[in-house]
Amino acid sequence: MNHPARLLPALLLTVCLVAPAARAQTPVGLGWAKNNVNGAVFRKNSVVTRKREQYTAYYDSLGYVTLAKRRLPAGAWQRQRTPYQGNVKDAHNVISLMVDGAGFVHLAFDHHNNPLRYCRGKAAGSLDMGPLEPMLGTREQKVTYPEFHRFPSGDLLFLYRDGGSGNGNLVLNRYELKTRRWTRLHDVLIDGEGRRNAYWQACIDARGTIHVSWVWRESPDVASNHDMAYARSLDGGRSWQRSSGEAYRLPITEATAEYAARIPQGSELINQTSITADAAGQPYMATYWRPAGTPVPQYQLIYLDGRSWKTAQVSRRSTPFSLSGAGTKKIPIARPQLLVTSKQGRTAAYLVFRDAERQDRAAVAACADLRQPQWRVTDLTTSSVGNWEPSYDTERWQRDGVLSLFVQRTGQGDGERLENLPAQPVYIKEWQPTSDAASGADSWSLSSAAAPAAPVPAGGASASAGTAAEATQPRPKTAAPTRYEGWNLVWADEFNQDGRPDPQNWQFENGFVRNHELQWYQPDNAWVENGLLVIEARKENRPNPDYQPGSPDWRRSRPTIEYSASSLNTSGRQQFQYGRFEMRARIDPRPGLWPAFWTLGVKGEWPANGEIDIMEFYRGKVLANVASGTAKRYSAKWHSQTKPVADFHDPAWASKFHVWRMDWDAQAIRLYLDDELLNETPLTQTVNQDGTGLNPMMQPHYILLNLALGGDNGGPLEGTTFPNRYEVDYVRVYQRP
Repeated sequence: MNHPARLLPALLLTVCLVAPAARAQTPVGLGWAKNNVNGAVFRKNSVVTRKREQYTAYYDSLGYVTLAKRRLPAGAWQRQRTPYQGNVKDAHNVISLMVDGAGFVHLAFDHHNNPLRYCRGKAAGSLDMGPLEPMLGTREQKVTYPEFHRFPSGDLLFLYRDGGSGNGNLVLNRYELKTRRWTRLHDVLIDGEGRRNAYWQACIDARGTIHVSWVWRESPDVASNHDMAYARSLDGGRSWQRSSGEAYRLPITEATAEYAARIPQGSELINQTSITADAAGQPYMATYWRPAGTPVPQYQLIYLDGRSWKTAQVSRRSTPFSLSGAGTKKIPIARPQLLVTSKQGRTAAYLVFRDAERQDRAAVAACADLRQPQWRVTDLTTSSVGNWEPSYDTERWQRDGVLSLFVQRTGQGDGERLENLPAQPVYIKEWQPTSDAASGADSWSLSSAAAPAAPVPAGGASASAGTAAEATQPRPKTAAPTRYEGWNLVWADEFNQDGRPDPQNWQFENGFVRNHELQWYQPDNAWVENGLLVIEARKENRPNPDYQPGSPDWRRSRPTIEYSASSLNTSGRQQFQYGRFEMRARIDPRPGLWPAFWTLGVKGEWPANGEIDIMEFYRGKVLANVASGTAKRYSAKWHSQTKPVADFHDPAWASKFHVWRMDWDAQAIRLYLDDELLNETPLTQTVNQDGTGLNPMMQPHYILLNLALGGDNGGPLEGTTFPNRYEVDYVRVYQRP
C-alpha cells in the first residue's frame, strides 16, 4: 500500500465485558429522590466516558453535586462531593456533565431561568472542581436546559436556553482544547421571536455533524407544544442547513424551520425529543404524542426516508392521559431515549423508556431491522424506578455499542411538588444488544406501511466473481491446520463470533486517509458473520464533514463522500517480530478495487518504519511487496513482485478462498500465495538508506486489513457495481519456539 504519509488514528477502544441482558454495577452512591432532578431525560450527559475512564454526577441526599469515576469495564467507583449545592426542589435544575478531549471534567448545574453555574476540573482526570466561572459573561443570566456534547476532536459544544418558557432562544458556545477557552457560536440560533421557544435535544454523530430537533411551545402551558423541526451543522455549529443541504438563514424561526412532522397543539406532545443519527449521518427522532382521533399517547419514531420525513408509531399503549399546565409534570410514561446501529445493510433501533403499564420498570424496545418493524420489549430493571427518565453515556454507545444507563428510583409531584421518598441508590446499568437479547420478551408489531426504508442489504449484490447466492451463504470454517511442525500458534482471530470485530485485536481508521483513494473509511463497513470478517465497499452520497473549499489538502477539498469502506489494524493491540503470518480470504478482482493484508513497523514514519504487503491486489494482478526508507522523506525503496490473476488459469479463481502467507525471520522475508513463493527479500536489502543504519524489518510490526478504491494505484472503477466484499476466514501468527 504505497503511502506518502501514514496517519493512523490513536483510537482507543474499550473491552466491554457485558452480558446480553442488563447488568447492574455496584451502587455509585445515594442520590436525592424526592423529585426527578437526577433522572430527567434532558441530562446531557449524566454519564460520560473518555478513553477507559467513565464519569457520572448526581445530587446527593443534601443536594450537593457529587462526582464519581471508575475504570472500565468494572472498576470500583471513586466518589467526591463538590462544594456546590443546587436547588434540588426544582426538577429543572439538572447536572450536565462532560469530559473534554484532554480529560478535564466540565459541569453545569442548577439552572431554571437563573445565572450560569459552570466549573471545570483542576486537572485532567480529577474530580476536584475549580471555582464557578463564566463562559463568556454575556447572555448568561437566564439559563435553562444546559447540554454538553463532545466533538470527535475533543472540543466541546454547549447549548442552553436564554429566556423563559414560551419566549426563550437557543444559545451555542464552543470550547477549544488548544486555547482552553469558550467562544460564542450563536447568540440566537433558534429564535422564539418573543412569542414562543424551542424545546430541543441535540447529538453529534461520529463524523462531527451536529443534529438538533425541537418542538415549539407557545406558552408555559405544556399543552401548547406543537410540531417537530430539524436542523444540522456540518462545520461545528457555525452554519446550519436543512436535511436537503439547503442553508438556513439565521436565526431559525417558526416560519423558516424545516418540519419533520406537523403536530398540532393539544396533542399531548411532550417537550424535548430524543435525536440520534446512524452511521450514514441520517437522523432519527423519538418522542410521544396522541395521534389524531385517539385518546392514548404513543411513542413515535420520526426518520428521514430518502428525501422525505416519515413517522411511525412504535408503541401499542392502552392507557390515556392528558398534559396541561406549567412546571415539571408527573407523567405515567417517560420521555424516551433512542439509539440506532447500522450493520450489514440494516438499521436496528432501541427505544429506552419507562411506562406505568409495565409497573414503571426501565425497559428497552428493540427492533433488529427497521424494514421489518417488530419491536420486542425487555425490562432492564426488576422493580419500579418511580418517575425516572432515561439518560445514558452517549460517548460509550457511539464507541463501543454498550448502553451505560443512569438509573435511580425517583419521585415527582405534579407542578414541582415533592414526594416523601428518601435518598435512593444511583446505578449505572449496562446493556448490550445481541441477536437474542429480547427473546421471550413482549412484542410491539407495526404495520409494514409504518416501516422506514433501509439501505439495500449487504448481500444484495454479488460479493465477488461468484454468484450472489454463493456470496450470501454461510461459509464453513476451513480445514487448514492450526499447527505447523516447528511453529507455535501465538495469536489468531478466527472471526467466529458475529458482530463487531474484537476490539482486543482491532481498531479502525476513519475518513479519507491515503493515496488519494476514493473511499471514506468508517467502522460500519466491517463486521463478522458466518465465521467471516466482511469488509464491504459501498457507494455513498453525503457531504464530506471535513470539506474546506479551496483547501490544498485532497482530504478536505472533496465536497462529498461518494464511496465508503473499512480499514482495520492491530496497532497498540497485537504486534510481532518475525514469524509466519497467514490469512485465508476471498477478494473481489473487479476494476478499481484494492484489498490488502499488510504490516507496518511500530516505530518511525513511513516508509522508514517498514512496510510488508503480504497481499495486495489492483488492476488485475496480485502484488507481494517489501518497502523500506530512502534518503528522501516519504519515498520508499520497493522490492515488489506481481502476478496477473489470469496467469492462474482458473476461471473460478475469484470465487474461491486463497491463503496468503509470510515467513519472516532475521535473514529474509518470503511471501506466498497458496504455497507458491512470490517474493523473497533478504533483510540485508531492507536497511533504510537515510544514513541511520536502521533496518525496519528488525522491529515488531502490526497488521492491517483494508479495502480501498481507486486512488493512485487502484485504477478506475469502470462500471464496478456496489456493494462488494473482501471476506477473511482467519488471520493467524505463528512463531518458532
